[in-house]
Amino acid sequence: MAYEAVASHNLLKTYGGSVEALRGVAISIQQGELFTLLGPNGAGKTTYLRIIATQLLPTKGDAEVLGYDVVEEAKQVRQHIAVVPQDAAAYGNYTPWDYAYYFAKLRGMPSADAKQAAKKALEDVELFGLRNRVCASLSGGEKKRAIIASALASKAEVLMLDEPTSGLDAVARRGVWSALRDMVREGKTILLTTHIMEEAEMVSDRLAIIHNGTVIADGSPDRVKQMAKEKFRVVVRGKINSLPAAHDVVKLGDKQIIYVSNEDEALELVRKVLKKGLNAEAAPITLEDVFVKLVGGWNS
Repeated sequence: MAYEAVASHNLLKTYGGSVEALRGVAISIQQGELFTLLGPNGAGKTTYLRIIATQLLPTKGDAEVLGYDVVEEAKQVRQHIAVVPQDAAAYGNYTPWDYAYYFAKLRGMPSADAKQAAKKALEDVELFGLRNRVCASLSGGEKKRAIIASALASKAEVLMLDEPTSGLDAVARRGVWSALRDMVREGKTILLTTHIMEEAEMVSDRLAIIHNGTVIADGSPDRVKQMAKEKFRVVVRGKINSLPAAHDVVKLGDKQIIYVSNEDEALELVRKVLKKGLNAEAAPITLEDVFVKLVGGWNS
């Protein structure tokens, strides 16, 4: 039976007595779940993760990891977690093997187990072929994958990753996604922060959208998308002058995104647009569409 791996209650964090980074955040993450905090820059994602990782004290409220209080029992929490900070930098004279193997050893693994864990982690992030090259000679994305490998090799029960794929190319990013989903299948719990909508939609079991320090939506990606009454969008290249006032429209240069209630309405709009000699395509709304509406409004 699944249980709470991470839980927070009325979590508040203020800086300088007036800047509220978190405003009463309550989140529950189940064991064996990949939970994503999705939000714009400055929303409070990193602040939340740092509190859960025992790197930052909350101003008010409480949080637990595997039942251990992050303030009163920080030492016990740290024994069960691995963290990849957003601004983590690789040491130039370390190799990817050093990161994966020695971090596993620091977790108390026997040498044989650490070697096996390091090999698998480096293969998962497609760095095994570069395992003996110093990080000073690697690209920025390769260095970041070396740091991610150290967390994967740790075998920690709860992984906390702050925008881990930011700066990675599409191929490397999907390799990391695959490795994270494999860890979830093995029963690990992952708390991930990102502002990449595709990432949140592809890897999350559940997610929370956080904005101005407050959770404004939570649930599975599909459930969050159901929060919008408009279920389809039509993308049109060119200008349309005869849209009903009820339609929500976003203008992107020479393109317009028109949000409609259902598929039939979307297809009918496409037919009308094509008759005018313009290009149009219809598709279900994306998580990004809903995120933009919740955070800023489609017409903002």
